[in-house]
Amino acid sequence: MKKLFTVLLLLVVGCSVAGKDVSAFEGHISAVKTGGLEVECSNVVNQNDPSPSSEEGWACLVLVPHDTPVQNTEGESIPMDEFREQARNEEMLYIRVTLEESTNINKDPESRKLTAKKITLLE
Repeated sequence: MKKLFTVLLLLVVGCSVAGKDVSAFEGHISAVKTGGLEVECSNVVNQNDPSPSSEEGWACLVLVPHDTPVQNTEGESIPMDEFREQARNEEMLYIRVTLEESTNINKDPESRKLTAKKITLLE
């Protein structure tokens, strides 16, 4: 019984210390790349970091497959070419990225390579 209690306690403590998986996040587009976007994601990185650095900004590379739906806040579809052009021309375009799968986004560069399931233009 003591062993079971110890294992359960370790499991609970381990889960509470581990970073939280994220299924979506919001941020400004900082660059348009071939096949994707660079999106500022410091708020998510710092949320999952036990000792966040408020001075360092973090960017996520968001891969955007050609069939990824893009919409505005009213749910109206935006053609991908039109969205990419707007992202290139407007500074600090603010979006919500819904991810293909939930993931722990942190300081590790590999954790910040993501694939978009859906993009919502918030501005």
